[in-house]
Amino acid sequence: MASLSENITALRNEFIKEAGHAPKLFKDLAKVEHYIAESYKTRSFIELIQNADDAESTMFGVHGFNDGLIVANNGRPFSTDDIEALCRSGSSNKARGGKTIGYRGIGFKSVVNLAKRICIFSADAAFYFDKNETKKLLPHAADVPLVRIPHPLEDTDDNMVLPQIQQLQKKYQYTTFFVFLEINKRLAEEEISGFDKSSLLFLNHLRQVNLAFGNTMRTIYLEPTLNGENPVIRLSEDGPSDEWEILRSKNDPKDVIALKRRDTEIVPAEYEESVIHSFTPTVEFAGAYFKINGDYSTDPSRKNVDMDEFSERSFRNAVAILVDSIIAILEQRTAKKGFFRPFLNTTGREGSKFRGLIFKAISTALNQRKLFIDGKTLDFFSIRLRPDWINYEDYERLCGSDLTALSKALVTLYPELPMFLEQIGVKKLYLEEMLKQVNSASPSPTGAGQLSVKLINQYRYDLNSVKVEQIKDLKLFPVKDKLVSAREVTSIDDVNKDFTDYVIKNVDKQDLKPFFSKLNIPIDSKLNADQCSKVPANGPSSGLPKRQAASKSFFKAEPNIKKWRSAEKNAEEYFKAIDGVLSVSDVSNANMGYDLELMTETGNRLYVEVKSVSSFSEPIKITNNEYSSAHNYGTSYYLAVVINDEPFQIMIIPDPIRHLPFQKQIERWSWFCNAYKENLKEVNQLFFRNK
Repeated sequence: MASLSENITALRNEFIKEAGHAPKLFKDLAKVEHYIAESYKTRSFIELIQNADDAESTMFGVHGFNDGLIVANNGRPFSTDDIEALCRSGSSNKARGGKTIGYRGIGFKSVVNLAKRICIFSADAAFYFDKNETKKLLPHAADVPLVRIPHPLEDTDDNMVLPQIQQLQKKYQYTTFFVFLEINKRLAEEEISGFDKSSLLFLNHLRQVNLAFGNTMRTIYLEPTLNGENPVIRLSEDGPSDEWEILRSKNDPKDVIALKRRDTEIVPAEYEESVIHSFTPTVEFAGAYFKINGDYSTDPSRKNVDMDEFSERSFRNAVAILVDSIIAILEQRTAKKGFFRPFLNTTGREGSKFRGLIFKAISTALNQRKLFIDGKTLDFFSIRLRPDWINYEDYERLCGSDLTALSKALVTLYPELPMFLEQIGVKKLYLEEMLKQVNSASPSPTGAGQLSVKLINQYRYDLNSVKVEQIKDLKLFPVKDKLVSAREVTSIDDVNKDFTDYVIKNVDKQDLKPFFSKLNIPIDSKLNADQCSKVPANGPSSGLPKRQAASKSFFKAEPNIKKWRSAEKNAEEYFKAIDGVLSVSDVSNANMGYDLELMTETGNRLYVEVKSVSSFSEPIKITNNEYSSAHNYGTSYYLAVVINDEPFQIMIIPDPIRHLPFQKQIERWSWFCNAYKENLKEVNQLFFRNK
């Protein structure tokens, strides 16, 4: 049986003979090689990593020395077939859908831009590629490729690189070495310095990557663990590690969604990380801020996805993964906090074909699914979202039995859920749908006031006689302890004062009088009083309460305040650290009229809206939605006024509707206040009082 070195010599002679029989072949091969190298520019090391993974390597390294670099791995040593596949384009024995992730057999050609001479050492094999040496053998050839004819290495050729190889072999137990000489240092440095560790996520075998070239010194570790049913891959190096939760398709385990995690919660990946992978990354934005992997067909550069039958199948499997997760969350069979965050703020990525594809495909798939909630089987698109002008409890009531409300508990856990559902076409609860349920649902007095305000504002120009008769039958007016219809109201003075005050403050007077007049309810006596500019009897004050030092027992741990965080996030961390606070939920994305929901150990639930100011003398304003929530929650509602700087400062205002002199400003209905300083209180006063 011939040795590996004898087989290399035989291969060399075979290629020389081929060139003699087809002299134009080598010129054409040189052009193809150049085209491949240009297409794969900035991807040479990715391709070498893929080849190492296919050789079942667990370790891969790039190591600089003098004017060269060594790429090494500890995988299966080269065989004669491997060497021939390296020399020939597209002759690899890798098969699509097999155990390897490469299948074209041309990836190694990408290194042509990196070096003019490449030496390879693997087991007993030692050979090199060099265009000048090939030209000596084929003096009449117009051009020759770099990677075609293997030249056996003589002992004298080994002397310059053997010490480096032996040193790396001893330290890392590498088995295969690619030595690049006369390198394009700029190209190599650019690719290595910008290497994204998340590009390693979908490799089968690699667990460590060593990069030591130029100014780059990195060691990246891949540590797979199990999180319930789903694997989690931790990518770590010096500094913080990244975690990715892997969701696999039931149809094909190669089809994967990878969700980035931080502190066990799912977070949006960086835009550069959020790409489609065909095991190695393309440059296609995944449509949302996570990774998608599968058997995607790509163009020759492996940068762009071609949506052929292979890609379509993988894409359908990826969508099915997401849809199954969404259904499980809605049915509360699983908990994946933060799951919907990666879907938000994808506007501006319209150039990505996958942004539109993924939202449309999810919507179509969900439309074909049923939900099983509270013992009932429901159509997915029976879900209605809460309009921001109605409080949550009444929204749930007014959905009735035919429509499905998102429970407040679910939205508190997933505050991004309503925004996501709106993006895929779920509708908000229409006013007309609510009106059909009013008499049977019995809304709260607050809800009745919000419905009345919406009716007046929506029908100010077209309140015809038919609509008036319909409204007259609605039980919207709180009289004593029950809601009655307009037909039962004999005088506006019989109606709950809080209700009438709320309605008067939230509509224009010129719209208010005609509405009540058509309902045969005179309201002139109420309009004579100025309802919109009452100031507390003690009046505004310019004095800021003297800041009290918090007791050491006030905090159970030092608040994790970071200057780069938003005011809402820092306020959340502040409240979390307070002794006596059991939990803090950030619901700022859910449009509930407040940012944080707190649960104290005494059983109190508090609703906190965060307002960021540069100083405590700067005016604050709240939206109409926040004003309605403050009115609804009363003494449980707080404004947290924050100076989000160093030092971080936070003060609170309890029950702001009762204590602050708000003035309505016609922007988009906001409530303005420049006299709140006297009402600012130390946070510790609130929590010591509740103990």
